[in-house]
Amino acid sequence: MNSEGFIKENILLKKIISKKDIHIAKLEQQVKLLRLLHFGTKSEKVTSEDKKSAPLFNEAEDTAFAQQNEEEQEKITETCEVKSHPRRVKKKAGRTPIDESIPREVKEYDLAEKDKTCNCGTVLTYIGEDVTERLKLYPVKVTALQERKKKYVCRNCEGLESENEKGVQTAEGPKHLIPGSVADESLIVWSIAEKFEYALPFYRQSKRLGQIGAPIPRATLSNITIKASEYCEPIYKLLKENILKGPVINADETRVQVLKEPGRKNQSKSWMWVFLGGEPERKSVIFQYETGRSHEIPYDFLDGYSGWLQTDDYEAYHTAVRRLKTEQALKIDHVLCWAHARRRFFQYWESSNDKDAKEIIELIKQLFELEDLRSQFSEKGFVKHRQNRAGPIFDSLKQLLVDCYPQTPPSLSFGRAISYTLDNWEQLITYVNHPDLSPSNNAAERAIRPFCIGRKNWLFSGSPKGAKGSAILYSLVESAKLYDFSAFEYLNYIFRKIPYCRTTEDYTALLPFNISSEQLGEYQER
Repeated sequence: MNSEGFIKENILLKKIISKKDIHIAKLEQQVKLLRLLHFGTKSEKVTSEDKKSAPLFNEAEDTAFAQQNEEEQEKITETCEVKSHPRRVKKKAGRTPIDESIPREVKEYDLAEKDKTCNCGTVLTYIGEDVTERLKLYPVKVTALQERKKKYVCRNCEGLESENEKGVQTAEGPKHLIPGSVADESLIVWSIAEKFEYALPFYRQSKRLGQIGAPIPRATLSNITIKASEYCEPIYKLLKENILKGPVINADETRVQVLKEPGRKNQSKSWMWVFLGGEPERKSVIFQYETGRSHEIPYDFLDGYSGWLQTDDYEAYHTAVRRLKTEQALKIDHVLCWAHARRRFFQYWESSNDKDAKEIIELIKQLFELEDLRSQFSEKGFVKHRQNRAGPIFDSLKQLLVDCYPQTPPSLSFGRAISYTLDNWEQLITYVNHPDLSPSNNAAERAIRPFCIGRKNWLFSGSPKGAKGSAILYSLVESAKLYDFSAFEYLNYIFRKIPYCRTTEDYTALLPFNISSEQLGEYQER
């Protein structure tokens, strides 16, 4: 072999080695990531020594992890002046007082009469008392509500004197959501709240009820829940109409397994879509069960809508928006989510501790911190301030991505994260010019998270009918939570009102943003 042949062979071998090095690096990264997924924490929260470089990854999770047991005396700091410089001093925080709205059961303890006299013979003087409070819990109890409706008859004519008179007249009682059911509204609401807010499956509910003397089979609980959801369908439709009136819609989707779907195996994947939107002070959430994940779902949902759609980079949303613009000439624009872009860099940084990934995460963090200033400005003022502050951050971030791009193999997760961000750059930065937009789609993710948590417990829906009922009830529960209403108090109110609803206006009055806290208290004691 001559020298030219050796040179060609050397070049070829270098290419092969380079490909293998990239492949090995990719496999090593996958192994590290799999180990982190299996053995590491599931949130994107970082340790204290890394706070400067990688904070605020999943705001909702971080807030939950930051909440500590109030019984532990956590340290807080305050500032005091010492000569010419401030010094941080530590102070112990006391336990949070028990809410004043909780009823008090008072027990007084006094000295025995013989102990109220001092050894010197003087009667002791009462000077006050030490007061401590502890939370006391009464176990759940079941009561059989017996309704007796008085009946009357005329013994003289027995109602024969007039065609309009009845022979027997019976007093009217309250109307019920499910007439003839063994379950009162309070029990129906309890069961729905336990499943859709606290993720307790029906078989565990049935076991709990049996232990307190009310043995109701899980099938009965399931049936009354589906029946209740059917009565709530008019409210569900109004929630969707409300979403389409707003300037921004956030959307997301997640898997759900549904049994007994026609023409499909039980192992087939179905999908639960979530849409959140509405006018700023009248937002609502819709869950929508579908057997597929095609662009037809968001296309149908957004039919006739004009405004912003904010999602992740799933292609179905892009296709739906393009079709709506082309076929209906709608003024609809698609915005992407910085939280999804950030997550890609975080996953790489977590498995590699790469300094460039760390710097990218820090720059994205600064974009999120700007949102905390929203309350300090008017709407127009905030947009201008955000534009001024975000501009240099975008410039630094894009330059860093461009510098890293040629040095990073596109097959590695870091390369894919860089490509994703640069390819979608315009859709990622558009939010900064509009007051109704935020940098992330976290609103939709927060709304869908309770469903994902519940899915780990109840695993699947027993039928398409049950999946649709779940979508309706999750919509009501999550919409109510936007206004700080618990599932129990909101559903307890509307379930007692629905039997009397006749018109669209009646159902509109039951939307969560049309109800006050005082109204919810109407049935609190029932």
